Amino acid sequence: MLNMKKSQTLDLKPIEINTPRANRYKKWIKLSKIPGIKFLAKRFFDTKNSNGSAIPINVSLGTYEDRVLPLIVTEHFIKKASHIVIMDCGCRLANDCQNHDVHLGCTWLGQASERIDISKWPNARHATVEEALERERLAYENGLVPHLGRLRPDSVKYEALPDEGRFMSLCHCCSCCCILSVMKYGSSALRFLQRMEGIKVEVDSEICTGCGECFKVCIYDAMKMVENKAFIDQNGCVGCGRCESRCPNDAISITIDDYGRIDELIARIESHVDVT
Repeated sequence: MLNMKKSQTLDLKPIEINTPRANRYKKWIKLSKIPGIKFLAKRFFDTKNSNGSAIPINVSLGTYEDRVLPLIVTEHFIKKASHIVIMDCGCRLANDCQNHDVHLGCTWLGQASERIDISKWPNARHATVEEALERERLAYENGLVPHLGRLRPDSVKYEALPDEGRFMSLCHCCSCCCILSVMKYGSSALRFLQRMEGIKVEVDSEICTGCGECFKVCIYDAMKMVENKAFIDQNGCVGCGRCESRCPNDAISITIDDYGRIDELIARIESHVDVT
């Protein structure tokens, strides 16, 4: 049995975002482990209907129909959207991010996004399909991981209620600022992100040198250091692919068993949210 003790030779700590904004969310999400509050939190998050995925960004997954994987999925929904709103990334602005472009932030899709008061949010504006597609390309080149799906708290925050299943969140997240990192402190019942079916992320312990680079970029608390080797907690991993992209020794691999899984992912998300 593996000894789950962290490396004693490296000064490694889980991803922590300590802006006032992140800490405020962290306090609330921790309360979701209390039974009574857990019930209320599940109602607020609407976990029955909330559903989303991180989309792998890895070149090693190859292309499908001459498109890289993340662009196939995100462009599908952008092209179908009846309305589009784009804005700067609040997480990166709050954290004064120096690693990624703050302008490649959130994209909101669907009929309910028309209700967003764009005057309240940084550089928010209504966008055309062409503008949103170009932004996707730039976000991908910037190394940002797309997260998309239906999440009730976003509808509430941006006053897009009632969304009635017509409000999609499409965020482009970095490992240094993303507010999704606080979800690991809450009840597992609130973790709405589901791993894309057919995606496998593995570590070759013979090649791994224990440098910890992969550990530093995992915001989901799924990467561990076990006896100075990287180890992936498959129950926590959402298959975003950051660890594979960061590994300097090619010790981590990400694979997809069938490109038909892309259609399965699109169908799963469309069963929860309609952007037309």
